[in-house]
Amino acid sequence: MLKSIITKKGILSLLIVLGSISSTMAAEVIRLMVKEDRASCTGVAPMNCLQVKYKNSKNWELFYGEIEGFKHQEGYRYTLSVIRTKRKNVPADASIYTYKLKKVIKKQKIAVNNAGKDPLAAVANQKWTLVNMNGKAVEGGRIHLSLDPKGNKFSGSGGCNGIFGAFSYDQKSKLITIGNVASTLMACPDEKVNKLEHEFTETLNTKTFRVANNGNTMVFYKGGVKALEFSNGKGAADDGSNDIWKFIGRNKWRLIQMNGETQTESPVTINFNLAEKRFNGNSGCNNYVGAYEAGSKTIAFGPAASTRRACLDQKLSALENKFLSILGTKDFSFDVADQTLNLYQNNHLVLMFGLTR
Repeated sequence: MLKSIITKKGILSLLIVLGSISSTMAAEVIRLMVKEDRASCTGVAPMNCLQVKYKNSKNWELFYGEIEGFKHQEGYRYTLSVIRTKRKNVPADASIYTYKLKKVIKKQKIAVNNAGKDPLAAVANQKWTLVNMNGKAVEGGRIHLSLDPKGNKFSGSGGCNGIFGAFSYDQKSKLITIGNVASTLMACPDEKVNKLEHEFTETLNTKTFRVANNGNTMVFYKGGVKALEFSNGKGAADDGSNDIWKFIGRNKWRLIQMNGETQTESPVTINFNLAEKRFNGNSGCNNYVGAYEAGSKTIAFGPAASTRRACLDQKLSALENKFLSILGTKDFSFDVADQTLNLYQNNHLVLMFGLTR
């Protein structure tokens, strides 16, 4: 009887020790520098993100989550010791890691430059061409908008007709309310353009939006949804030189979610060769390679050539076929959220890759 109790106690102790070791292996202590001010960003909805540098970072990176136990005070730059733990099951639109403050190593007061932080001031008196409306790309460059904050007036073109009107703006909430959209009354012989013009004016008319600006892009959000996206035409196709693409190109990425389904220990990977504009990786059973074209927020994949090894594991074969069918010869919008590379179609998250170190 005593031997049985000892054996059970021994087994229980061993399980506790193993669980502790497993938990420890999943976590690591890293050093993280946090910038003195936040930056506008978009996760599930528009928000203000911390800006951080990891050990090997050359530039500040957007940090879409929060650090448990850390309270950021604007005007101070921090050096932190942080416990980073890899999640077992990654929720949709979430980082593959959780972060918890271990220690504030350094806190240094830094002057914050608030110039240009207001998005309306940043986009004022420029010609903004509509490139995306209600989740659909808009081509042709005929629809555009300009905002005059001094007179609280807007003007532009709906495609066939000139449009104009007034707006109000709340600087604190970054909300802009468009008044009645007035327009000229010219007939539009092109039915497609006429339809776009009607949708644009209906989307804009007497609506309130959150304004966001990212250099060459102006976005109107309705709640957490991107309703209208404009470009000022100064953002040329990306050649891999900007910070986001440098970050994507120097790292390796593993599939962790596909069409909302978490991929546990997925063998599917993707890598990008910025110099040659080529992508490659492993699709489960086979290696694949192809060419891509990239913009600051978009990526278009060409056909993927693949090796032809037989895939004896039916589950793995199905995963490979599904992944290649989603990826092949398609256009996506993308963002980099903390440690994930996210690919979207019509504002729907289709593929999520996690950073592998």
